[in-house]
Order: sequence, then structure tokens, then C-alpha cells
Amino acid sequence: MRIHVHTFSVFHWLARTLSVVLHPVLMPVYILYLLFHIPSWFLLIPEGVKWYCYLVTLFMLLLLPLACLPLLRHLRFIKDYHLDNKQERIYPVLTVVVFAFLGFWLLGRVAYTDIVQQLYLVMIVLLSLFSVITLRWKISMHMTAIGGVCGFLLVLGLKYSGDVRSSFMTMLVLAGLLASSRLYLKKHTPLQVYLGFLFGAVFVTAMLLY
Repeated sequence: MRIHVHTFSVFHWLARTLSVVLHPVLMPVYILYLLFHIPSWFLLIPEGVKWYCYLVTLFMLLLLPLACLPLLRHLRFIKDYHLDNKQERIYPVLTVVVFAFLGFWLLGRVAYTDIVQQLYLVMIVLLSLFSVITLRWKISMHMTAIGGVCGFLLVLGLKYSGDVRSSFMTMLVLAGLLASSRLYLKKHTPLQVYLGFLFGAVFVTAMLLY
């Protein structure tokens, strides 16, 4: 019995840790890291511009949206920070969309940021569609986000001659582990997990390719 409980605790901790490390709010930062470090044309972007993109993304897509969560809770738009209720998830997502528009504007004031601006636009449309879907049906935000990263890597390799083989395979493995974690924690059904990944991957690939 002790071994069983200990094993359960370890798996639960691993699943929760993976869900935090691969949380959707962190995915834009990971995408920028991949964009600026994978061998491709974008290695030629000046270092100062890269750091500017990091700072804008950290503030507009991570810190400010997280800072708004207590306000949303105070105004009773959300009950807690778990966002298990599908309708409650819309408000934080729309908050990110608003800040993403501001980030898009800030990026436009600096040269060599066209690709990052394009990624912002894709994310804005993706999140908007995600909100519409969420009104009717709960879909995995975690899997949508990591699916989007996989789609981005696919485009980076196909369209921009990036050497994405190892990164793409790594993200696929992480996506599988994340899907298992979300199912283990009983946050989603298998269909919500699978469709979330496909939605993110197919949408981002189609938007960036054409």
C-alpha cells in the first residue's frame, strides 16, 4: 500500500510539474527561443532586436496577463485560478488577446521584427477562435498551445530552411507526455486533448505557410 501511494504521489507530482512547465502562457517565450536559436535565416536578426522581442513578450503575454488574474477574480469573472469551468477561461484568454495587440504595436516600432509580428497575429486569431470554441465545448488549452509550437517548427523547417529535426521530435515527445499528464490529472477527456493538439498544429501551420 505504501509503495502504491508513493508511486501515485510521484506520478501526480510529475504530471502537475509538466503542466506548469509547459503551460500555455510560457509557449510564446519558448517559440521565441526556438526562432532565435535554431539554424535558419532568423539567426541574422540583431541581438538587440531579439532581446527587445523577449522583453515585449514577457511583459505583454506573461507578466501583465498573470497580473490581471487577481482583478478578474475580484470582479468575479473567475472563481479561482484553476479555470476548470470552460466559460471562465474566456476572460483570461481575451485579456491575453488585448495585450497581444499592444505587443504587436510595440514590435512594429522596431526593424527586423516582421516574423515575430506575424506570430503575434497568428496567436491573436488562434486565441479568438479558441474562445469561440470554448463557448460551446471545452478543449485543452495546453494541447492547443503545444500543438501550435509543433506547427511553428514545421513551418520553420519547410518555409525558412530551419534545421528543426531534433527540436520537432523533442516537442512531439513533450506533447505526448503533456497529453498523458492532462489525462492523468483528469483535466480533459481524450477527445479534448487530441482535438486541442490538432487544432493548434493545423491552424498555425496553415496560417504561417500561406
